[in-house]
Amino acid sequence: MKMKITLFSALLLMISFVGCSKDDPSINATRLRIKLTDAPVLLVSEFNVDIQKIEISTTDNTNSDEQWTTLDFKGGIYNVLPLSNGKSKQIVDQYFPSGVLRKMKITFGNNSKIKTTDGEKILIPDPEIKDGIVVDVHDNLYANYITSIMIDINAALSFYESNGNYFFKPVLRVFPETFGGSLKGYALPVEAEPVVKIVQDKDTLFTIPEKSDGMFQFKGLKEGEWEILVFPASNTGYRDTLFTDSVFTGKTQELKSKIILKK
Repeated sequence: MKMKITLFSALLLMISFVGCSKDDPSINATRLRIKLTDAPVLLVSEFNVDIQKIEISTTDNTNSDEQWTTLDFKGGIYNVLPLSNGKSKQIVDQYFPSGVLRKMKITFGNNSKIKTTDGEKILIPDPEIKDGIVVDVHDNLYANYITSIMIDINAALSFYESNGNYFFKPVLRVFPETFGGSLKGYALPVEAEPVVKIVQDKDTLFTIPEKSDGMFQFKGLKEGEWEILVFPASNTGYRDTLFTDSVFTGKTQELKSKIILKK
């Protein structure tokens, strides 16, 4: 994956069993709950994303013919920056027939914007996203079970400036919530304004720790060794810290000690 300050991060699909009448759509169905998640972007105090439509491509368990379905989503504009380090926001909740989720398509509107120290900037949709963005998912939607899918937008790479105009071109990844493992830790002191970058092969992710206690968290990580770099704001006088740790599938790896940046 490309370099990322997790922006948005994310969509969450949940499946649950409810005893109902024979006409109730929840019988033997998947329950889809879609949530956004993110990590903040440097020098941007708000990142408002205009999402207009969400569609999913599924098959049943007996054939490979894909069927596209538009989810029950009215559209909305969401400031995703507060949704960092494990936080999320639900935007869809509906039942859906069980089967195999193959792809997801997100269509964005024309009202995405960012707020910086220079004021508010309207983000013009890049021509390449006018028909939406399709992302591979490949996960089973089991009847009467709960399954979660996260959609994580790379905020740092999701907008660019050209000739004084700002353009919106989302870069995102999609993964089941149960995929891989998580990494959690603390980077201090908060006055160092630390940023955390983790790297494994071509995957590079960023986040800004919580200002209250320095906590940071990454989810949906591939199993294996990750390089962890914590670096401070340039004018604080603190030094970078670099080390490695391992992530295991199905577990949250908590760093044994807090990362304390030195001057």
